[in-house]
Amino acid sequence: MKWLRIIIEPYSSLLFVNLGVLVLNIDIVMSRDVTPIFKLYDMHSDERFVYVGDRYLYNVFKSMDICKIFQAKINNETIGCIYTLEYMYSCGWIGGLLVHRRFRHQGIGRELVERAINSLKTPYTYLFVEPENTIGLRLFRKLDFKPIYRRLIYTIHPTILQCKFKQFKVTYDVEFEELVRALGFKERKGIVNLGYYPIKINEEVFNDLRDRGKVMKYGSIIVIIEKSHSIDVNGYEFIFNKYILEKVKHPPYKVQGKVVEVNPFYIKQNATDLLELLSYLLREADKIMLWTWGDDPVTHSMPFKEVLGALVMELAI
Repeated sequence: MKWLRIIIEPYSSLLFVNLGVLVLNIDIVMSRDVTPIFKLYDMHSDERFVYVGDRYLYNVFKSMDICKIFQAKINNETIGCIYTLEYMYSCGWIGGLLVHRRFRHQGIGRELVERAINSLKTPYTYLFVEPENTIGLRLFRKLDFKPIYRRLIYTIHPTILQCKFKQFKVTYDVEFEELVRALGFKERKGIVNLGYYPIKINEEVFNDLRDRGKVMKYGSIIVIIEKSHSIDVNGYEFIFNKYILEKVKHPPYKVQGKVVEVNPFYIKQNATDLLELLSYLLREADKIMLWTWGDDPVTHSMPFKEVLGALVMELAI
């Protein structure tokens, strides 16, 4: 067996892989043809950390100018893929990483992620990974992504929440310093989810969100909210906001309902204030997606079923 050189074109790096007498020319190319990506996902649908719904995201995002899709190819056959989004407030998103099982542990996944990072050039770039996915976690750490927090997710419907809302407890006059001091800001390092994807909250972003009515305080609770929609794509549900929906040129989906996304922060740990505010926000939505962090002490005391989600990872440049 020989150690043979694989040339990655047009990406200027070299890999050395033990492949016997077989020489492979691997190209990392940008392509919006998602048919081979569908095939790649179908071949790996039985694997634990392969989310088959991602292939439908490729189909939604392929028409968006803010999205780039990269494929690793051998003899014009796709053996790996990844996509990027240039998201709100100069934040980037990386998702849909998959490498054919026969070509793993050869640096192809790393090449795809590096290509994605270099294409974004955003000050903050995010991705999700399951903590149990040790191979993926190790790869992202090597590329300087830092684990921030594990998401805790609640889906709340009107039928399971009926609380009395007190209008006098509401204010939109919130200062950035109040948010920074509140429980939940440091724990998430200022990251919230709007339209499902993470963004970084600094004072400039905060002021813009507040001016647009997306920051409110109810008693001891500060929330950052987003009015989004539940989307059905081939039986898979996704949460998209206006920013995403307006950029999809050929929508291959059905809009199912209105969703209010809520990111809570606590001046005091008061579950009653949070429940009353959620009840009020549900008047304008079919459901609420409550995004918080795994050790949130307030939501743990609420009468809702929680889902422990993926680990949020951040690359700061």
